[in-house]
Amino acid sequence: MKRLLIAAVMMTAAACGYQEVAATSTTTTSPTPSSTTTSTLPGSTQADLINAAISLWRAAKPTSYEFTYNLACECDQGPWQVRVEGDDPVRATRLGPGPGDSIPYLSIEAIFNEIQVALAEGAVPVDVEYDDRYGFPQSYIWNGPELPVDGGFVLTVTEFVADPPKADAAQQDAFDQALARWSGGGFADYDYAFTRGCFCPEEFVGPYLASVRGGEVTAATFKGTDLFDIGMLEIGRYDEIIKTADGVFAEIERALLRADSFTAEYDPILGFPTNVYIDWIANAADEEVSYSISSLRDPSAYPESCSTDGWAADVVDQPGLPEPVAATRLTLFAAAMSCDFAQMAAVSDAADLPVQTSHGGSGPEYLWQSESRGVPAMRTIVEHLNLPYGVWGNELGTTYSWPSAMENLTSPQGDGLPADEYEALLELYPVEALEEMFEFFDGYVGYRIIIAADGQWLFALAGD
Repeated sequence: MKRLLIAAVMMTAAACGYQEVAATSTTTTSPTPSSTTTSTLPGSTQADLINAAISLWRAAKPTSYEFTYNLACECDQGPWQVRVEGDDPVRATRLGPGPGDSIPYLSIEAIFNEIQVALAEGAVPVDVEYDDRYGFPQSYIWNGPELPVDGGFVLTVTEFVADPPKADAAQQDAFDQALARWSGGGFADYDYAFTRGCFCPEEFVGPYLASVRGGEVTAATFKGTDLFDIGMLEIGRYDEIIKTADGVFAEIERALLRADSFTAEYDPILGFPTNVYIDWIANAADEEVSYSISSLRDPSAYPESCSTDGWAADVVDQPGLPEPVAATRLTLFAAAMSCDFAQMAAVSDAADLPVQTSHGGSGPEYLWQSESRGVPAMRTIVEHLNLPYGVWGNELGTTYSWPSAMENLTSPQGDGLPADEYEALLELYPVEALEEMFEFFDGYVGYRIIIAADGQWLFALAGD
């Protein structure tokens, strides 16, 4: 069955000495052709040349082959990689970025057929370069000097591999099953965390928070900063750094046929690749690559609106916080104010464990599920992060908690708190509410947000 996987463009991080490469086969053609039709040749001569090339192809055609080609035209330019066994195309993969709605040629015969049709219809001149060993068209130019306008194009076969090695059966089966699960889910839109492996500064590694809409990466951040604003990266497109799940599948598919070795793990439910390591060439340095996808979420689960829509609030300056704690607080505040559930989830994902949002654990999903039920979770986070904080040492180490009442309030009348902190607390919790807490729980059990000294977001919950 034909498959099309759209892969993100391969990126070279020259500053880090890192480059994604494919292993080369020992059975490839030379790019130098032996015979060429030119625009000065009459159609009959060109027909003779293509007939000779077809005869050579039929005589020398390998049992299976793989070829990579691209187009120069006012069209989808590829590149594409096609594998043919016998007379049947068994894999067709788009290697470059872009829509890739269809693959123009699924075999060498398809290219021959188009040239023959052009000659039969008198659509000359055409220029064709044929391979001297197998006879296939290495370069096919139509409309000569008019290129790339007026419908003209150049087709170039950049690599041809005769009898390529077959993929490991177990790895192929795991790939096919995972791809089927992923494709069956119909995920064109999703948010996720993406990490790439290279011997590079962390800006080239991640993890990145990315959003895919319509199959393309439309947003990506590193530590809350848009990738376009990180000067070291110098990118023009997000997919120069970020691969979609389909893009990682495409790399695995190449690895099945080309890599010296690789490992791949897949999500057991949705099927997307979770951890991939590829060693393209044995005993070569710095060509290994790894990818990790985690925390993939369907944005359709997010509510269309939330409790901070149309509401104004400025973050209260709180000097004295350690830098990691202050950064997490500001990120949470901004995410809650903008109803950015994906960013909220990313802060949770960056911690060793998901943020505890209920006494059962839950995780960040609880926040947007609460909003969907009409519970103002986002507004609650904003209001509490603007209350004075307290510092608490416990089995988790030093933690910072909002409000300070969690550790310091010893009575409903404000004992244990400075007057200004107690007055701020009363704006959210009237005395009656505090009295009820102390009557039943002997302390403050209202909403609290807790961040560890290293910036990990630990808790956002209420209750005893």
